[in-house]
Amino acid sequence: MSTPVAKRLVDTILKDERIVVGLMSGTSADGVDIVAVELKGHEKNIKHKILHKDVVPYHPELRSYILQTLERGVVKDVCLLNFLVAEFFSKALKDSLENSSIKISEIDLIGSHGQTIYHFPEYFSIKDLSSRCTLQIGSTQVIAERTGRIVVGNFRIRDIAAGGQGAPIIAYVDYVLLSDPKKGRIIQNIGGIANATVIPANASRDEIYAFDTGPGNSLIDYVVSLLYPGLNYDPDGEIGRRGSVDHDLLKDLLRHEFITRPPPKTTGREVFGIEMARDIIKRGFEKKLSKEDIVATVTAFTVYSIIKNYDLFILNRYKIDEVVLGGGGVRNRFLMEMLERELRERRLKILFHEDLGIDSKIKEALGIAVLAHETLSGVPNNIVGATGAHRYVVMGEIIP
Repeated sequence: MSTPVAKRLVDTILKDERIVVGLMSGTSADGVDIVAVELKGHEKNIKHKILHKDVVPYHPELRSYILQTLERGVVKDVCLLNFLVAEFFSKALKDSLENSSIKISEIDLIGSHGQTIYHFPEYFSIKDLSSRCTLQIGSTQVIAERTGRIVVGNFRIRDIAAGGQGAPIIAYVDYVLLSDPKKGRIIQNIGGIANATVIPANASRDEIYAFDTGPGNSLIDYVVSLLYPGLNYDPDGEIGRRGSVDHDLLKDLLRHEFITRPPPKTTGREVFGIEMARDIIKRGFEKKLSKEDIVATVTAFTVYSIIKNYDLFILNRYKIDEVVLGGGGVRNRFLMEMLERELRERRLKILFHEDLGIDSKIKEALGIAVLAHETLSGVPNNIVGATGAHRYVVMGEIIP
């Protein structure tokens, strides 16, 4: 006879130690990052041990459908993808675990971020009703059905209901895993969108803040895909390296109101997406720039939007000793050379997540596992200084 759902849920809640899976697909929509981790404790007392990790790319047809839907999808597309992405996540996890020492039956909990399909952090009003909105697809109910495990997802919604912007949500994970008693740190992720978590030395939770700095990889990827059919990113930054940055165009891009807006702030492809990419290419060709020059300039836009945010909103507020870099952007050597030069000029020590014992490829999947673990225990897992929420809340819906 099967274990009653309620008893299994209660038994898992009461566990001191859990095996948790984190599933994550970011703004770049490349596929699903998978991590199985043993977690014990809560908040800054969390201990983690990685048991298995994997990165499973989307099938080209599925990724193409997701990107098309992000650009011009209708309700039917969103509805279908909600199920298809969940089916893909479930199959990817089960197939991945077959190559590990872990059985699906040993997993206590799955945390899934899903695939962000739309994120609108500004308030929209109809008469006396007003709200922000966000949508991550990849139904947690489908994943629960396919895996037979307890699933936690839809993390961002509760934060928005509490007055926040619903992002960045990994700030809590940066706080509990990467705080230092003596050193002030910026945890800089360069994913599809770039975001920074600011952790002063020996910081309390109330001192932490985080925000999106602007474009990350997605804008570069869009420009490359439009200029070079058949490519969807700049391999190692070699295209950009062959070009020259147009500093007049770069200055215009850096005047974008999001870059200079004070935090809390969050953004997405809706702002730094294909329409902006088309506009940059148009302006580049009007200035007689080569394709390589345009790629170089949009890469510099990512770098200097990060740096401008540091100068405006971080370095004049706290003493920062180290910048911990992660995300897919670290594989773009042209981007990294520009960024590292600017950081050294500001006398900031450069570290990578690996220097602190965390694989940056699966850092956000690890973060989702940590968030799910805290959700199941009823531990508030947002950072009000990151999202602008009115209070600390427990993010995430539990599907037994």
